[in-house]
Amino acid sequence: MQLFSLLPLVASFLATSGASAAGLISSPPTTECATETVAHESFIGEDKNVKVTYSHCQGAPHFAANGAVVGLDKRQASPNVCGAPCNTFCFSPSGGGPAESDCTVIADALLYDSQNTGVLFNITAAGTATDKITMTYQSCTTYFLNQDFNTLVYCRTEWSNLVNFLASDCNAANNAHGGLCVANDQRWYVQ
Repeated sequence: MQLFSLLPLVASFLATSGASAAGLISSPPTTECATETVAHESFIGEDKNVKVTYSHCQGAPHFAANGAVVGLDKRQASPNVCGAPCNTFCFSPSGGGPAESDCTVIADALLYDSQNTGVLFNITAAGTATDKITMTYQSCTTYFLNQDFNTLVYCRTEWSNLVNFLASDCNAANNAHGGLCVANDQRWYVQ
């Protein structure tokens, strides 16, 4: 389990121990949408070089906190999931992952927007026109998928931390080529 508000402490521990905190998934599940309908696109960041796509993801697999693909149950919980813990899984084997520097550009754009637009953002309920937000810069793509039946609130600062963590922990040096982090309550995940 990873609590990303404690990311600097975890990163420091990992750097000194040489251990990987994420579990490896030997056969990564298909994480693509069966059909994706784009609602709108824009660009963010100081240089407006990170593409943001708001879309509906039809037929995406739903992930349990242990990384397994599961069905989705209706839940009653707070819509604010900023700082909520998630479990990280890396896709093995290595090769074909993004350049960490490209992911850093996305992470920096998220931080820039958090300072200029606001820390919190809404992501609409599963099944709506904008239940998926995707950010792309060169070789790096990250997205937030809402698996809940309600609109969720997340924070750009935590997404930025998560992008950097996945890019550095789920890389070729750790026998991986990307990864995802599934909320402990399974309401959302970031890949």
